[in-house]
Amino acid sequence: MIGALLERLGSFEARLRRGRAVNVNDDDTKEMAIAIATSYFSACRPHLTEVLSESEPLLEHDEKWQQLIRLAHGNNARATYRRRVRELKKGLIELNVEYLAGLSTRGVDGHGLSDLAPEENLIIKTLEEFVPSAAASYRQGLLDLQGGERLSYRGTASEFREALRETLDHLAPDADVQSGPGYTVEPGQTKPTMKQKVRFVLGSRGRKRTQQQAAEESVDLIEELAGALTRAVYNRASLATHLESSRAEVQQIKRYIDTVFFDLLEISE
Repeated sequence: MIGALLERLGSFEARLRRGRAVNVNDDDTKEMAIAIATSYFSACRPHLTEVLSESEPLLEHDEKWQQLIRLAHGNNARATYRRRVRELKKGLIELNVEYLAGLSTRGVDGHGLSDLAPEENLIIKTLEEFVPSAAASYRQGLLDLQGGERLSYRGTASEFREALRETLDHLAPDADVQSGPGYTVEPGQTKPTMKQKVRFVLGSRGRKRTQQQAAEESVDLIEELAGALTRAVYNRASLATHLESSRAEVQQIKRYIDTVFFDLLEISE
């Protein structure tokens, strides 16, 4: 839910960066802004209010989305759009933390976070100590898998991937990886990949190359499965089969991510 919305905001932010005009004048960009805001109010906010009610932080966040819509109804400065998007991303992450904290006591369809496996609770507890937003994404992914009927699991896959990405960004900032021994930019990339960050973290801890390979291969598989889910196209006739397959793929992504987390976070059961 929130992970998918954050992903759309990220794509919109990248579009704004590519633009050269001082103002945003083209209709496609404006329509994209309105579509993302509409998705927040129609699909995301109802879930937030179930747990947060009409809290002050939620109402303040609503106003920022309304401001984005107002921007899209005129020819306004690109810098203003970018500032608003940064505020929205930060606000969504904070609301997600509050939302998941509330769900942990209420549960979803009778399933609370107290029902999680011991290793899942260990991962959440460790992440909450130093990357709370990654813990929130991981928890959201778990709750998606526990919850009732879904129409898509692409957002769930994004939540798990985002949890890993944020953790790697914390443990291995781009500048540190780029200045490390043997770093080269991979084809088609402009900054270190998640696989390179895993290699940097485990290598800095003195792990042998053979010990790093399992984690790196897991990251490759996570990227491959998450990308396939994002690109998936299906029609109503094949929806049931598609959902069953997607759920299985997300569960596989989670298993790979759990393995990588235990290595990266040095968790002992």
